[in-house]
Amino acid sequence: MVRVAVGFSPEAPGTREERRIVAQLEASARAARGLDLRVRRLRAGAPPPREICREGREDLVVVVGYVPGRAHPVLLPHDCRLDRPLPIRGKAAARDPRLFEALWAEHERLVAEGVRPRRRWVRLGPKARAALIGTTVVLVLGAAVAILVAGTLRKEQVVLKVHP
Repeated sequence: MVRVAVGFSPEAPGTREERRIVAQLEASARAARGLDLRVRRLRAGAPPPREICREGREDLVVVVGYVPGRAHPVLLPHDCRLDRPLPIRGKAAARDPRLFEALWAEHERLVAEGVRPRRRWVRLGPKARAALIGTTVVLVLGAAVAILVAGTLRKEQVVLKVHP
């Protein structure tokens, strides 16, 4: 199963044409025959594709955005597993149901050429993170108090020797 996210890049204002392209992208992803795709539509104002990939939920992210030198919007695909951008596509590619098959074929070609997938870090939820931080604080404070108590309870004797 390949998980895909489609949406707008941060610099795209979300015009009618851009919304239409994103809708075409979503429809072509659902119409893809060669792959088992799970499609998620990103909300407007979503972060750049690389940050979306850090969430660890997607394998590919395709956003509609702009590049210098082109007046019309283009498709900016990003391979999350390899953490690298894929070649830019024109907006007409959004209607092609074989787009995602081609993107995944590029991914597999890169893997065959020796590109190593990036390591996925396990994301901890806020409760687990708070529990780890709290446990660490309790252990450090407990060790400090134990050292102080051991120092105060130690029996000290002073012996004075007087010689003539």
